[in-house]
Amino acid sequence: MSASEPAAEPVRRARRRNLTLFAAGAAIFAVITVIAVRRGGLLDLPAAPPGVTAESAGLANLNELTTRGRALEALASGQRSDGTPADSALVQTAAGLAAIRRDDSEHGLAMMRTGLGLAPCDLVLGNGYRMAVLQLRRANLAGAARRQTLAGQMPAWLEHEPIATLERLHAEHPCRETALQLALAWVDELILFGALEIKAPANVESVHQLTELLRQEPMYVPALFGRGLNYLNRPARLLWREGIKTAPDAASHDLGLCVAIGRRVGGAPPQLVATLALALGDAFAKEGHPERARSWWQIAGNTSRDPALTDSIRRRFGWRDDEVLDRLETELASRMLDLDHPLSDLSFMWR
Repeated sequence: MSASEPAAEPVRRARRRNLTLFAAGAAIFAVITVIAVRRGGLLDLPAAPPGVTAESAGLANLNELTTRGRALEALASGQRSDGTPADSALVQTAAGLAAIRRDDSEHGLAMMRTGLGLAPCDLVLGNGYRMAVLQLRRANLAGAARRQTLAGQMPAWLEHEPIATLERLHAEHPCRETALQLALAWVDELILFGALEIKAPANVESVHQLTELLRQEPMYVPALFGRGLNYLNRPARLLWREGIKTAPDAASHDLGLCVAIGRRVGGAPPQLVATLALALGDAFAKEGHPERARSWWQIAGNTSRDPALTDSIRRRFGWRDDEVLDRLETELASRMLDLDHPLSDLSFMWR
């Protein structure tokens, strides 16, 4: 042993002690962080309730929804099957969608209704029907001016859709999926028409129906997300009775609960995580918490693989604190007008 080794030993012990203390401190910080996040601390999330499961959250079968969504599009486009079994409901709905794309819209929509009737609680088929109706109604409205009123006359076979069909389906098959589709059909109304006298009642009715659904299924993430978006998209400076009665943090509560539940059960694809984080950031911005908003926008940006979503996040980081609310209102209004990617389209869950 050299003469320098005894002198170096205290240094080694001190280094080991420092590393041990650092590791212990890091572990304690990690535990505190996890507890704080779960209790709504560091990231301002409400606590996910104990006992929540992927099934109760509506997040249990996202892979199956992805497979079914792809199969619907493949069959409607005349592509070869990838080997996924195609049941009668899927085949009939896809055939109807294909007919609509061939401009045989009335017949195609009837076929889609038949397919949906075979599987009324199928989230993919129900969403496909709503989106088909939305695009057909859009085509029957000539330009933005007619979207401001109900002046655009619909053909009789389209006039009361999709609400009429979804009301009947939900009465006959009262599952959470038919309740959700019916509530989102009212969101389709406020997307399609610009006039406040149409948008406001549609928003109120959608919130009412989603609230009724959440009384029975309090952890159902699609319903929480839908209600949170309804709150988020109410004009910030418009004073109306329903807005006054709503808690000022209603949007961030619902959207934050979506994120908290998603973190608890796990398994959500990155794009779904990014979409939820972006919406939660917007809610915090609208409620007057720009720094909190930027934290969630950053999480969305770090998670997203979608160039359009990434661009929208980049724009948000260019906003000053004193202009966040006005710029956000403009951004939300622009998003509402994007009928090529409707706000009420549930396929973001499985794309």
